[in-house]
Amino acid sequence: MVPLIRRLDDDALTLELPLMAPRTALPARYPPVGVWPALMRADLAAAYLDYRDTRELARAVVRGEAPSPTGYHGIGRAREPVWSKAVIDNYTASAKAMDLDRSEGKDLASLV
Repeated sequence: MVPLIRRLDDDALTLELPLMAPRTALPARYPPVGVWPALMRADLAAAYLDYRDTRELARAVVRGEAPSPTGYHGIGRAREPVWSKAVIDNYTASAKAMDLDRSEGKDLASLV
């Protein structure tokens, strides 16, 4: 059975499943050969989605700003979440298509 994490956010207690083992956040890591693999561990997925580290990625997944892991590799303590590049691409493409604030096409100087 997977333990739930208890969190107090905005005066409300929420329970959530842990995405990654509670350990030190790994910095985002870019692929050494410049080609993104089809299946990525958290550090590569964080870099692909432009997060600084795996902790930021985990928080973004909980908030719904990044896709959940596609699956897991390993067993027991060695179990790690993995993300499919195709799923990430599809998730980010649908977010861009929504463009709720109509920011696409605006002059960048007006955003600063």
